[in-house]
Amino acid sequence: MSKNQPPTTLLTHENCAELLSEMENLLTLKGENAFKIRAFAKAADRLRSLAPAPEELKARAEQGTLTEWEGIGKGISATLTEYIKTGKSSERDTLQESLPKGLLEFTRIPGLGPKKALAIIEELEIHTLGELEYACRENRLLNLKGFGEKAQAKILEGIRFLHSTSGQKRLDQVLEYSRDLRNWLEKAVNRERHPGGGKLRVSEVGEIRRRAETLSKLEYLIETPLGEKSPRALKAQVDEEWKRYTAQASEVILPVEFHYAPLNEFSYEQARLTASEPHWSALNSPPKTDAVSEEELYRSWRLEWVPPECRETGLEVELARGQLLEKTLIAPDGVRGVFHNHTTRSDGAATLEEMVLEAKRLGYSYIGISDHSQSAFYAQGLKEDSLLAQEKEVRTLQDQHPEIRIFWGIESDILADGSLDYPSKVLKRFDFVIASIHSRFGMDRDAMTDRMIKAIQNPATRFIGHLTGRILLGRKGYELDMEKILKEAAAHDVAIELNAHPSRLDIDWRFGPRMRELGVKTSINPDAHDLEGLQDVRYGILMARKGLLSANNIVNAWGVQEVENWLRR
Repeated sequence: MSKNQPPTTLLTHENCAELLSEMENLLTLKGENAFKIRAFAKAADRLRSLAPAPEELKARAEQGTLTEWEGIGKGISATLTEYIKTGKSSERDTLQESLPKGLLEFTRIPGLGPKKALAIIEELEIHTLGELEYACRENRLLNLKGFGEKAQAKILEGIRFLHSTSGQKRLDQVLEYSRDLRNWLEKAVNRERHPGGGKLRVSEVGEIRRRAETLSKLEYLIETPLGEKSPRALKAQVDEEWKRYTAQASEVILPVEFHYAPLNEFSYEQARLTASEPHWSALNSPPKTDAVSEEELYRSWRLEWVPPECRETGLEVELARGQLLEKTLIAPDGVRGVFHNHTTRSDGAATLEEMVLEAKRLGYSYIGISDHSQSAFYAQGLKEDSLLAQEKEVRTLQDQHPEIRIFWGIESDILADGSLDYPSKVLKRFDFVIASIHSRFGMDRDAMTDRMIKAIQNPATRFIGHLTGRILLGRKGYELDMEKILKEAAAHDVAIELNAHPSRLDIDWRFGPRMRELGVKTSINPDAHDLEGLQDVRYGILMARKGLLSANNIVNAWGVQEVENWLRR
């Protein structure tokens, strides 16, 4: 890469894994054999588990050694090699073109499967989301076999959801891109010596600097050099190079916007452009100063420095005025152990021992193992007769690794009536139980709330997993009376999980202030299905800080003995 060319960062292991997952979906829609479909799914999981660097991906593609990785055969290797070298996939394009027009787009609507999507295309002869939305508004789906008023309303709601999330990306999908782009910008603006000397600064601002869970654009603040003509020349240079890049790139992840500020205004503009509207409003039109850093700027406003990810609700300003913010928040490295982790006994990609060893390597004091329960047939959930073997394995590993505490748990499905899917005598055997919903998402608000409350009231329940069931940019959470649920969780001392998987981040951080008021406990869990997944905790920590959750009420910010005492009630 020349120093004048910004990184495309299309090549990441996650992008390659997403391609394989997309191939899995296309092959399913095409009706290919299950073995081939499963091969792409396993290869995607394998890439996510290995998490190879872009340099290694390029080298293996050039050398033809991708097949040395388990689960990647010649066919999948060829698919990956083309994508790594060109950023394109002719196999994917051919598959897309072979499908009925509109089928792929329609199946992205939450709750609309391939069969019903195909019926709409064939019977109504419509092929775009716009046509489908119009057909719903005209009640044309009511005459189709297998459809009804509720189904039509659900499809219309799904279309609205797709519209509301189009043009966005999840945080984990853009962090590496943004880091590389910022580094490129910093090099680009400092290639020549500027009047006054010194290195010009470049900073992320806006949503990306606040680490929003989903983003619609990327923004950067560039310091301009001293002198009357230099700032204009720098802007022209950056604009020209960026224009050249966007004309050549096969993909630009999100719209990019550049801002500029001179040395004496840089920190002020950095703070202003980073702040959400509520945060800036709570600062009450703060005066400009010549502060050389944000820390100094906030001190001039008689506040402790507010970390960027916390600048959301305005409540953080109140805490900062009392010098209470840092004392309240969980530290970036404040998680001391993790619950909600899966192994190969259900749908995980790593063995129990591998998960334990990785947790040790990451410096955790404890790890909770919680494979799926028996109702989760789709995830090879554990039948009662399989539990004894796992319990024995946990106890054996505990003897072998006394320096890390291994808690034996289960992610028990919450059934439609709110009961858990093992009898109480079985549930009592575990060190902890995470109660989660994995089915029957379409229940109405009152029924779903009652279902969740019954699970909270179950004496075995210690955690509620991914409370609303949302998938960021993929599925809305189901309707719940959050006030009732949070109060019930506080009353029964049940922790509401902050699921740190970057596609969930559920419970939404926006409920953090209310959880703080009610004293609801939480636990930042990775929902890890492989070794790499254990590191997703970092996303959960960002959300906990954003929601101003008190570290005192985050269960896995506690030490081992305190956790053990709490689990025993």
